[in-house]
Amino acid sequence: MIISPRHRFVFVHIPKCAGTSVRTQIVKCDPDHLSMGEVGRHPELGNIDFGHVPLPILRQHFPREYDYLERFTSYAVVRDPLERFGSSLRQMLWRYDQRPMTLIPAEELRQLTLKTLDEVADQLDNPSSKFIFFARQRDFIFDGDRRMVDHLIPMALVPDFIAHIGRITDTPMESDTRSNQNIELRFKKIGGLAYRVNDMLRRTLPLDLHARIKDSALRLLSARKSAAEASGILDMPEVRTFVERHYDEDAQIYHQVMARSETLKAALQADNLLAVPPTSGT
Repeated sequence: MIISPRHRFVFVHIPKCAGTSVRTQIVKCDPDHLSMGEVGRHPELGNIDFGHVPLPILRQHFPREYDYLERFTSYAVVRDPLERFGSSLRQMLWRYDQRPMTLIPAEELRQLTLKTLDEVADQLDNPSSKFIFFARQRDFIFDGDRRMVDHLIPMALVPDFIAHIGRITDTPMESDTRSNQNIELRFKKIGGLAYRVNDMLRRTLPLDLHARIKDSALRLLSARKSAAEASGILDMPEVRTFVERHYDEDAQIYHQVMARSETLKAALQADNLLAVPPTSGT
């Protein structure tokens, strides 16, 4: 989550919804911004991912941040649940097992995916830091039945959203920069090295500089196809059934947002999001 007291807005970072790409840009507009990020230990909750706190937990344990969310204009990016599941699996395998999805043999990846489905199902209502990538998107938009986030942006309009924030805050931003992308490498033999170098750079360089370097490298190394799509896991009947069953409300939210994407795009380009009438999903 990024909070800008200067410009009175909050960006709620839903896991695996282009949040890092947005965060690397919007932090430029306010040197005094408040940022929740990285995995750490909370005195009551134990190990948590501070960058991805579902709103009911935010209300109970982070009252200052929740107060900002209530008072300031708020934004979040939403994504197709099936694509997001694939990206979440890739992220978990790399962060916790240091295994690039593109380098795992097909049958082993299938078995890992089936095992993950069972683990996610057990933790979906209260995910640990390892499984926070699989948390429902609605839990970062609603607190119970109360809608908390004002404006939902589909993944396809992230560049328009970043450009909009840049204009309304009078801050130069690189709207086409993408971070933490779920891609298929063109040259698999260098995959392990490429992932290790990227991880080292991510931990040591400023976010914006890391994003620019990674973008340049991806133009040479990637096939511009998501790792999850290339692996075939998104075609597994078990995965599709799981997503349809457990992320049905996320799918409804996403489809409502996408149905208004043209209106939303025009409103972002005109810097007038108030022109988009509210619905349950936008």
